[in-house]
Amino acid sequence: MAANYRYWCGECHYRTSWLTESQGADQQDRHYAERHPGIEPGGRVEVRRGSGGGLGCLALVGLLFLVLLLAATCQDSQSSGAPAPTATYRAL
Repeated sequence: MAANYRYWCGECHYRTSWLTESQGADQQDRHYAERHPGIEPGGRVEVRRGSGGGLGCLALVGLLFLVLLLAATCQDSQSSGAPAPTATYRAL
């Protein structure tokens, strides 16, 4: 299990190190028993974000840019090919 949880005390400025969820809860319970006897453990839980999660949007924008670039290149190459045939009219 990854150490992605940090527990903060609701009564003081104490916080656990990054631990597993169960380890952090146990450490917070011990802190409350020693420092705040008779008070129900409270505070907040901080969850660490995974690394590399910010590239998803950037990759999507890059892919969209490449698709638009490819579409513009294909359209440009089709219009710059052989000249369009001209119609000839004969007078009757």
